[in-house]
Amino acid sequence: MPDRLDAPDLLQLTTHIVEQWVVPTFMVGIDGRLLAWNRACEILTGMPAAQAMGGAYRQAFFGVDRPCLAELLAQGRSAEIARLFPRHRELPGPSAGVHAECWMEMPLRGMERYLAIDASPLRDPAGQLLAVLESLHDTTEHERANARFRRLFESSPDPVWIIEGNRFVDCNDAAVAMLGYRSRHELLNTHPSQLSPSHQPDGEGSFEKAERMMAIAVEQGLHRFHWVHQRADGTPFDAEVTLARIELEGQAAIYCTWRDISDRKRAEDALRLYATVFQHSGEALLITDADNRIVTANAALTRDSGYTLDEIRGRNPSLFASGLTPRENYAELWQALAEQGYWQGELWDKRKNGSVFAKWAVITAVRDPQGRVRNYIASYTDMSQRREAEARIDYLAHHDPLTGLFNRHSLEHRLEQALHTARRDATAVATVFLDIDRFKLVNDTLGHLVGDLLLSEVARRLSSTLRESDVVARLGGDEFVIALTGLSRSADAVPVVQKLHLLLSEPYHLAERVLGVTASLGVSLFPDDGQDVQALMKQADVALYHAKEMGRNNYQFFTAAMTLRATERLELEHDLRHALRLSQFELHYQPQYRLADGSLCGMEALLRWRHPVRGLVPPLAFIGVAEESGLIESLGGWVIEEACRQLAAWRACGQGPPCVAVNVSVQQLRSDKLLEHVRAALQRHGLEGEALELEVTESAAMSKPEEAIERLRALRALGLRLALDDFGTGYSSLTYLKLLPIQTLKLDRSFVHDLETNDNSAAICAATLALAHTLGYAVVGEGVETAAQQEFLRRHGCDMMQGYLLGRPMPAAHWDALWSARS
Repeated sequence: MPDRLDAPDLLQLTTHIVEQWVVPTFMVGIDGRLLAWNRACEILTGMPAAQAMGGAYRQAFFGVDRPCLAELLAQGRSAEIARLFPRHRELPGPSAGVHAECWMEMPLRGMERYLAIDASPLRDPAGQLLAVLESLHDTTEHERANARFRRLFESSPDPVWIIEGNRFVDCNDAAVAMLGYRSRHELLNTHPSQLSPSHQPDGEGSFEKAERMMAIAVEQGLHRFHWVHQRADGTPFDAEVTLARIELEGQAAIYCTWRDISDRKRAEDALRLYATVFQHSGEALLITDADNRIVTANAALTRDSGYTLDEIRGRNPSLFASGLTPRENYAELWQALAEQGYWQGELWDKRKNGSVFAKWAVITAVRDPQGRVRNYIASYTDMSQRREAEARIDYLAHHDPLTGLFNRHSLEHRLEQALHTARRDATAVATVFLDIDRFKLVNDTLGHLVGDLLLSEVARRLSSTLRESDVVARLGGDEFVIALTGLSRSADAVPVVQKLHLLLSEPYHLAERVLGVTASLGVSLFPDDGQDVQALMKQADVALYHAKEMGRNNYQFFTAAMTLRATERLELEHDLRHALRLSQFELHYQPQYRLADGSLCGMEALLRWRHPVRGLVPPLAFIGVAEESGLIESLGGWVIEEACRQLAAWRACGQGPPCVAVNVSVQQLRSDKLLEHVRAALQRHGLEGEALELEVTESAAMSKPEEAIERLRALRALGLRLALDDFGTGYSSLTYLKLLPIQTLKLDRSFVHDLETNDNSAAICAATLALAHTLGYAVVGEGVETAAQQEFLRRHGCDMMQGYLLGRPMPAAHWDALWSARS
């Protein structure tokens, strides 16, 4: 082997060494590229080396693309080190390394840990920097222990001191009170002999004896002795002094306590003090012996489990097992304790009363100097509240928050299951679309509160009348859908529909009012009218439209004669195909503002169709047809191009928002052309990626989540901002949500609209904001129309808002004129 390795060999050797280390360690090149990521890093962060080496390692610690200490040191970015790692210091010696400490979120592990970080440069024989090694030490328990120590220190009823060198550097209020001084500052930086008579009772000078006592404590670790102190007024008193050698923040120190021997009760209380730290810990604590028999437990554990200490002492902790924790988890637990002396993870346990709950367990093996296990110490945190919150969010993702009925996603899923069963059993299924007649009039005249009460009562009547096997859902507004399943023949649906129609026409007693309300129903039948969910829902919607055309307050079964609407749709599609070529489309821009300071932070580009006959057509009237006819990709491409062109034009005049948001349909997201189209539009108009934000709906992102994640990551690589639109109206798997490379969630206007009058909507808004911020997302509140809605969002930490309260969508010319006038 040569005496001096060249740079490539040195890097290769170092990489091999890093991969063998048991300490979580990785290596970053001077270009910020990850060069090594060992197994310990995988265990700590939950990120496999392959993913980390692919460039995602920066997100392993904070959930966002944030530079690590090694990368900053490798690139000499000292200012960013100071900003991102306030608790840092340069390491002594020629290596010029950096030590830092901070809390880091491990999003893939779902936890937060306090890490001590050492970043050390790797240089070639000529002193040229090649890379930086970063090693991570999990000091979470140490950090928490320091915090508990400080609380104990400050709350102790007995005098407590900290000695560094031979001087008092800290004391608690009890020490100040016992000596009769006004503040602790008068006592700090003093030698123990300065608070004592000149000589002790044995004749030895206080200075000399204090030095000797401290030396013994440092050597032996603990020393207890008698001492005479002196109060501020000069009166002496006898004390029992205990000196204990400790380490605080890496520095050697002495922990000093005094006990007034004249007050035996105080001495006895102090003797029990250390035991009460264990007993009064907020975390459930358990200690077992080497054979895993329970030695003791604190009050929090006995309270949480329902067992007394006498009932569990000497028994195996398996008495808490519920049987729901996979057996392989226990095998991993014992393997980790044997190999690493430490394990943490989720366990499902059972209380004495039989109730099952999830808890987060941290278990440590305590070994004697010979390395033999003496005890196991376990701490537990009850995760029940977190589980309940997750269950609530999951429930709201599948149900209508007002009525508790299924939402659209759940309806379609269950209707698909019903059709599968019907095909197998040769039975029929009826799909019923239901609208409350003139519901808008109820809302406008009696208010949204009465409207919500009416919707809830309709839901109650439907649920209580139908069979458990039938499906009832609310799609939004006053639109309900019912699936009558397992019908022997199609005709069996008729009496049920008749009954529902009569039931919904009965008077409603709401808010001290009696309302006479009717309903219109449209029905499609499987297998007569369609073979799949979408076809049946479409035919039922056609039948409902026909029922309303027939004067409302009736029900209609779909027939082939109801094709007029389909004809109109074809005409609309025909006009759409020519509209793009004839330049009939235009964009209107709605402003978005920061809630913190009211500043303009962006605009959403909203498509409008200026039809030569129909006039200005909103997207709701034609987007569905565009999607069904395959025109949406061309139309969406035009929107991206036009939004980029307009933003570039504004910027050329020194005006315009920081960025423009554009909606992307599910067909666009699935298209291979989207990425190149966006890249070309940005280049053509001289815009950077962050000037454009793409909004995708939950349904678009979740229809094929793996494919969507891949495409969104490619778009994100261009520098674009990505937003999840209409959040809360679809179904977002929390597993996939945290993997989406989005920066913003847009809270759907339906929740914002109802939050003043509907506790569930308010709860959804608050929960969504909390969830989004926990995952590191910004939130835009949509459809803000009142100051009360704005204040609610601001109070709950919403980042941005848009809505009629501060600005309607307006054509670009309007904004040109507005900015010119301001100039």
